Amino acid sequence: MLCSLGYALIVSGDRYLRPWIIPVPEVTFTTRSEEDECLVVASDGLWDVMTNDEVGEIACHLLKRLRRSTLADETSSPPAQAVADHLTDLAYRKNSLDNISIIVVDLKSKIKRQPRQAK
Repeated sequence: MLCSLGYALIVSGDRYLRPWIIPVPEVTFTTRSEEDECLVVASDGLWDVMTNDEVGEIACHLLKRLRRSTLADETSSPPAQAVADHLTDLAYRKNSLDNISIIVVDLKSKIKRQPRQAK
């Protein structure tokens, strides 16, 4: 499944941009299910050139494939990072004219977490 977060930040020196840039994020809430593979949080640089469905289909397909291939190869980057990199490359190739920031969270990661130590 997929959730998008579009955002813009206006700092004190950028008030003249107010007609074109809004400081209010676009947030979508989605109920999670067992079938959800990943969460994609990205800036307009991705969403301007691809739809939620396109991103979701590509991210889930690639993530599943990379999970299988990285089981034997622990030297490669984490699958979620590779998906984010691929989506960034796609946005560039589709001539995105905005900044491109992408975070992919693998909701079914098999990484073993180290237990927290008591302070």
